[in-house]
Amino acid sequence: MVKNAGKSGTKPSRARLRSPRRDRKPLVAVIGAGRLGTALGQALNHAGYRVEIVAARRRTSAQRAAKLTGRTTAGLSVQQLNRLSRSQSVRLSRCALILISTPDDAIASVAEQLALLFNSIEGGAGRRASSHRVALHTSGALSADVLSPLRRAGFAIGSLHPLVSISDARTALDAFRNAFFAIEGERLAARAAKAVVRDLGGQSFSISPAAKALYHAAAVTTSGHVVALFDIALEMLVNCGLSRRRSRQILRPLLESTARNLSTKDPRLALTGTFARGDVSTARRHLAAIKSHKLPDALAAYILLGQRSLRLAGRRGANRDGLAEIGEMLSAKASSSSRR
Repeated sequence: MVKNAGKSGTKPSRARLRSPRRDRKPLVAVIGAGRLGTALGQALNHAGYRVEIVAARRRTSAQRAAKLTGRTTAGLSVQQLNRLSRSQSVRLSRCALILISTPDDAIASVAEQLALLFNSIEGGAGRRASSHRVALHTSGALSADVLSPLRRAGFAIGSLHPLVSISDARTALDAFRNAFFAIEGERLAARAAKAVVRDLGGQSFSISPAAKALYHAAAVTTSGHVVALFDIALEMLVNCGLSRRRSRQILRPLLESTARNLSTKDPRLALTGTFARGDVSTARRHLAAIKSHKLPDALAAYILLGQRSLRLAGRRGANRDGLAEIGEMLSAKASSSSRR
C-alpha cells in the first residue's frame, strides 16, 4: 500500500492521474457503501490505491465497508461529512479521485454536498481551479453532467460504469478483471477512469452521454432481466414437482453452456432448441402446458422471446414452414391474452 508522500493539504498533481501505474496513485474517497461501492473500494485497495474515506448514508454501513476496504480507511456517514474533524478534512482534501457509487437518485444531491464541502475546506476559487481533481460516478444511465456542482468546484467530471453483476459486497478482489467499463465525461476524467480500469484488470469503452440510458437498458436486459427470466424458469420446474434449490442446480449448467456459446457465436448461431429447429408440435405442447398450469408470466415471456427466436432462426435458414406456423400460434396466443 502506497502512502502519500506530500504534506497535508498538498494539491494532487496532474501527473498522479496521468501515471496510474506508478507508485503515486491518486488517493481515493468512495461515496456510497452498497455492494458496488464496497466491491470497488476493495478492488482499488488491492490494486495499490489508498482509499482514505468511505462514506454512506448510515455510519454502520460506512464502517463495515471501510473495514473490508483497507486497514487505514475511515468510515463516515454522509451527515458526518458536514462536520468533519480537522484530521478528517485533511484526509478528504488530499483525495484526488472521488468515486460516487450511490443510488442514481442521490447522485445530484451528493455532488452538491461535496462541492459545498470542498469549497468550505479549501476556500478560494483560484486554488480549486488548479487542483486537477477528478470525480466519477458509477451510474450506467446518467451522464457526467449530474456532477456539474463538482465541476464548478474545480473537478473534472465523468462516469465509470462496470458491466459486472455484483450480488455481494464481499466479492473476490479480482471481480472486475476482464470486465468492460463504460466511460464518458471530460478528457481528464476519462483519462483517470481508463487508468483505474487498467489497474483493475478490466477493459474500457466510450459511450456518448445521449446514449447512456439505452446502453444501460441493454445491460439490464443482459443481466437483471436474465435473472428474472431464470426465476420464471424455476417457477415452471417447481410446477413439475421439483424444489427451487434442485431446479437451480438443474438449470444452471444449461445457462452456463448458453453463455459459453454466446462467447464465440452470434446469437443466430448460438440459438438451439425448439425454435431453432422449427418444431411446431413441441411449441404447441409448450403453450398448452404453460396455460394448464396457469403461469401468466411464463406465457408472456415464452410468446415475446419466442417471436424474437423465430426471427433469429429465420436468419439461419431453419424450417421456414415450421417457423411460420409457430409464429401464427404465438400471435394467436398473444391476441387471446391481450383480450382478457
